[in-house]
Amino acid sequence: MSLKLRLRAASLELRFQISCRESLWPLMAPFSWSRTRRFRARSESVPEEGRVLRGLALVIDGFPGSANSFATRAFRAMQEERVPVGNHYHSPVETIRATRLGVPVLLTLRRPNDSVNSMVRRWPFVSFESALRWYVMFYEAVEPHLDRMVLSDFGTTTSEFPTVVAAMNRKFGTSFGTNLPAERMAEFEPRLRQSEGERQQRAAEKREMEEAYQRSASEPRRKAAEAIFLRLAHRSLGD
Repeated sequence: MSLKLRLRAASLELRFQISCRESLWPLMAPFSWSRTRRFRARSESVPEEGRVLRGLALVIDGFPGSANSFATRAFRAMQEERVPVGNHYHSPVETIRATRLGVPVLLTLRRPNDSVNSMVRRWPFVSFESALRWYVMFYEAVEPHLDRMVLSDFGTTTSEFPTVVAAMNRKFGTSFGTNLPAERMAEFEPRLRQSEGERQQRAAEKREMEEAYQRSASEPRRKAAEAIFLRLAHRSLGD
């Protein structure tokens, strides 16, 4: 692995070590500023959504690869007017901070093998062992605060998102729009736009990633991640 990739891996390690410890909340500032700069350059988001503020209408967050992008885009499409949505923090301390400020939080959840495989596919310099350890750290950090969030599993998020938004309205007393025509789902989920050949290629790549996951990830790491997933899944909307 090149020095550049080793540094990127070390940066992610540092980020997760900080973001999963509430006592280290002030040390998230450089990461929040960096995210704000990225959001300034993107048409989808605005700088104010890059960090936790009392004025946010909602925070959508979860471990990488857990349908965070789908949820954010679908939610925006369901609202008649643009509302500020904090998103893609991948940071327990920031979602916990949002609950303390009274900002509604939607937390996404996906089985660890699927979530971790998605992360490693995107960032090949990340090892399966590291990604599994971060997965456990992430959800153990938010677990004590779930009563102040809505937790949605991957299947419910990607196929029944209007029911997720309706659940948020009931829990938080909000009035978010809940209408999402079925024909618009493909706008936010690329897999729904794939040709048969692309689906077959995707399936083959997924099998290869799953085999690599089983070979490279130790059994204790896999079991620890599955255990936290099962605990949280029982408290999710899809249960």
